[in-house]
Amino acid sequence: SSVVSHPADAVLTYVAKDDKGTLGVWDGCVEMVEKDGFGSLFRGLGSRCVWAGSIIAGQFFLYDIFRTMFGVNGDDLSQVFQLVIE
Repeated sequence: SSVVSHPADAVLTYVAKDDKGTLGVWDGCVEMVEKDGFGSLFRGLGSRCVWAGSIIAGQFFLYDIFRTMFGVNGDDLSQVFQLVIE
C-alpha cells in the first residue's frame, strides 16, 4: 500500500510547500515531474516501506504477546460453525 499511496503523498507535500498557495494538486504533480523527473514521485519510498513494515511487525508482536498472556490458542480463534443435528 505504501507504493500505491506514496506518489500522492509526495505531491501533497510538494503542494503544501508552495509559498504562494496557488498551486493545485494536478498542477503540483505536473510541476514536480517537470522539475525533478518521474522518480521524484517515489523519493523516500524506501524509508516509508521500512516504517510501515516496522509498524506491522510491531502489531503482530503485540498480538502474539497478548494472545499468549490471555491463553488464547488456535482452536479458540477458528471460525467454524458447529451444527447440532439430532
